[in-house]
Amino acid sequence: MTHTPNVTPSEAQKADGERQSWGVIAAGFAKQMAGEGFQRGDLAALRRMDPDAPDSAVFWRLMASRNLLGNPTVEAKWALILHGIALMTPTAGGENRTAHNGIIPVGRALFLGGESERGESGYYSESRLNRLLTARGSILRTLLARLFRMLASANQPFNWSEMARFILNDGYDEERTEDIRRNIARAYYQAKYRSSQSTDE
Repeated sequence: MTHTPNVTPSEAQKADGERQSWGVIAAGFAKQMAGEGFQRGDLAALRRMDPDAPDSAVFWRLMASRNLLGNPTVEAKWALILHGIALMTPTAGGENRTAHNGIIPVGRALFLGGESERGESGYYSESRLNRLLTARGSILRTLLARLFRMLASANQPFNWSEMARFILNDGYDEERTEDIRRNIARAYYQAKYRSSQSTDE
């Protein structure tokens, strides 16, 4: 994969020369979309947008604002991220209206699915989790788009910094991606164990 000078797999160049990690940028996008100043029409456009063929003006504006333009492969990955954040951003809920929660790992969110106690049955089934963690490329993109819609319907936020790193490193840095896959699995099964223990008590 090739990269433009100002767009690398792990960081983006700000106008003043300071670099930010892509996880921080993803969390920033989530905060921006949850803000009162973000237009509902723009949120709707990102939700409707096909992440495989982004054509929404708001997508290009957001990407330009973080200096993320210039690499079609990276742009396609950010299209999926922005589409997912928009889907998972509630249209109501005051200051808690956000898709991002930095203390809820992706795996835990997949198990809980909006319920604090689920017993031994996860919202996102183990078979689905296995398919997600073994998928690559276009299949992974398809599964993630479905996952975002599922969690949106459950009003379940998660750590978008973790998810962004998962998406951006897929096909680029397999070692980092594998670490994230393991973290997702660990958090899922830890949540399952804790939930079953709580039910037993």
